Amino acid sequence: MPVVDNIVDKLAEILGISSEILEKKIERTVKIMNYRGINYAVIREDLGGYREGTTVFLEEEKIVHGYPSIRRLAFLESVPMHMIDEIIVEEKLNGYNVRVVDADKKVLAITRGGYVCPYTTARIEKMYGDRIKEALSEYEDVVLTGEVIGTENPYVAYEYPEADGFDYFVFDVMKNGELTPLSFRDEIVGKYGLKLVPVLARIGKNELGRLREIVDELDKRGREGIVIKDPMHRVPPLKYTTIYINIKDIEEGMKYPFDEGRSYLFTRIIRLICQVYEYSLGNKELDNIALRLGRAILKPAVESLRERSMGRLVAATYRLVFPSEDDLRDYLEFLEELGVDAVVKIIGAGERGVEVELMKLKDTHGYYSKILETGYSPLD
Repeated sequence: MPVVDNIVDKLAEILGISSEILEKKIERTVKIMNYRGINYAVIREDLGGYREGTTVFLEEEKIVHGYPSIRRLAFLESVPMHMIDEIIVEEKLNGYNVRVVDADKKVLAITRGGYVCPYTTARIEKMYGDRIKEALSEYEDVVLTGEVIGTENPYVAYEYPEADGFDYFVFDVMKNGELTPLSFRDEIVGKYGLKLVPVLARIGKNELGRLREIVDELDKRGREGIVIKDPMHRVPPLKYTTIYINIKDIEEGMKYPFDEGRSYLFTRIIRLICQVYEYSLGNKELDNIALRLGRAILKPAVESLRERSMGRLVAATYRLVFPSEDDLRDYLEFLEELGVDAVVKIIGAGERGVEVELMKLKDTHGYYSKILETGYSPLD
């Protein structure tokens, strides 16, 4: 990796903060990365007014602000407390947040954490590269923010018929770290033929019956939920997820109870508690949810333990398609730099690119090995 001279002074100058303050925090708060000769810094914690996930391109002295966190609603009936008048209701897609920028004359895809993901960059560049370059050339200092969805990604593999394996849907446009009016986003997306997240309704903030109908319909379809926005972004957006996805997420997380399981479990149970309360569900509906919840907790965890008892790896498996072998090498170097323990098996190469199976070993693998070996519980 090329070395950037006086990294602390350089970064402090770009961010406009004290070198002394940065010196004390840099080891824990900042990670220096490189993608194809482009040096950049990742802000891993809030620092000097910059959000976690902010990316700083060092030679270009360009700051890509972290995407602001969206507050989660416990109750739909709370919407009028937080919105001004009219609201836009968009579908919340089940994927991962990606900011797309033009840096060093390249289209780069930045994850929520602030890292340039070589795989996501390669896929988006191949699909939309020319259009995005034109858009970002016309609209200077703009950052596209959207969701990557589909089964062909190394983060949240969830099937969407409209994604055809991998796709990118814009949900916001940022400028100088601020969210811009939705009309501006729609203008860019429409002009350059990009894809927009589904916009489900434009209604008054007090139309709670309509809001409930939208969520119920998404729940029946097995979709994730909604994001509620002010058209001008005068107030922060809100998000709300369906009962279906709260239980489905627990089922996915509990495949690896010593990894995602613990963090997935409690937060989503709290969401379910609030939903059962707000919806005034009776015993029959409650029993149905309780059965689904119990199965989601136990079934995948037990299946993973059985797999380990038969000598198999407990690992998350992803199927990825790289446009080229160079893109694959970039991604493997990226994983190594982040210390991710992964195994890659090349399935084949064709018109679409290099297809691989990626396995990320989970901590649950080691915990289950010790349990099976010793018979002891690792938590008591």
